[in-house]
Amino acid sequence: MVDDFLPLDAAEAMRLDIDTHFGNYGSHRPETHQVWNYWFVPGLYAYLRTTPEKLIRPDRVESFMQVLRRWSAAALGLQEVTWPYLSLYVSGCRQNLHNDSANGRFAFVYSLTRDRRMTSGGETLVLNEGDLFRNNVATAQNAAGFYTSIEPRFNRLVVFDDRMPHGVERVDGSMNPVEGRFVMHGHIRDRGAIVSGALTEQQVGAVVMEALIDFSAGALSRIRLYHGPVVFRLFIGANGVVKSCAVLLDRVTATDANDTGWPKMLSNLIAKFTALKFPEGSGETTVTQPVLMGTSLFRPDH
Repeated sequence: MVDDFLPLDAAEAMRLDIDTHFGNYGSHRPETHQVWNYWFVPGLYAYLRTTPEKLIRPDRVESFMQVLRRWSAAALGLQEVTWPYLSLYVSGCRQNLHNDSANGRFAFVYSLTRDRRMTSGGETLVLNEGDLFRNNVATAQNAAGFYTSIEPRFNRLVVFDDRMPHGVERVDGSMNPVEGRFVMHGHIRDRGAIVSGALTEQQVGAVVMEALIDFSAGALSRIRLYHGPVVFRLFIGANGVVKSCAVLLDRVTATDANDTGWPKMLSNLIAKFTALKFPEGSGETTVTQPVLMGTSLFRPDH
């Protein structure tokens, strides 16, 4: 969760575009204001969504996306961010619990909801990790013991693992759209290595590909027991030797709750990357390398 994600003037400018869109009701026409898809799935979804540039100036949306891409690359090591939806929740709108395991690695939710509003609800709900039954058999719990509830504060970015069950608390109160819950949301995915410095992506990719093929051949039966992304950050000297290898992100989960083998496999991967020899370059190179467990470690798009 990142509060004050954008400079305040940038966030306010996007919100002003929304307010302006709804501000002059007498000017509304089907070709300019009937822009919403009512996303209704019985027992699951009920809210309005559209592409944000229908309400917000396109250059402002693109500026937001540039900031989000930079943040994602630095914080998560993942550089592909899907173009967002802009969603509106007025009274009665909600999302029941679901996951998005097939859509990405992480979900992002960026709020343009006014902190002062005439509605209640609209919190993002994310189930806590672990066995919620066995972890609480002897302890009385309420909502906070089972899930995290995140208020849609203005200019707040929320990012969570797409595999986690999540939803949106029902909104109650005003039907006035400017009083509702406005969020831009989408998914963050892996799209290969992020390379900066002397070496090219092609030079780095050839070495990493060979290493992952070799590692996969020796650990294929174990690799299938795990699921999720792990991201490494390598610092490579001008002589092509890896100076350090750190884990930037580890969201790997064992498919068997009793399995304890992932730390050893992770240690082996770190050792594999640390021992790599890259081509010599004119200077140092930084490589941020995602590795996705639960599928081929060396897909062509990685």
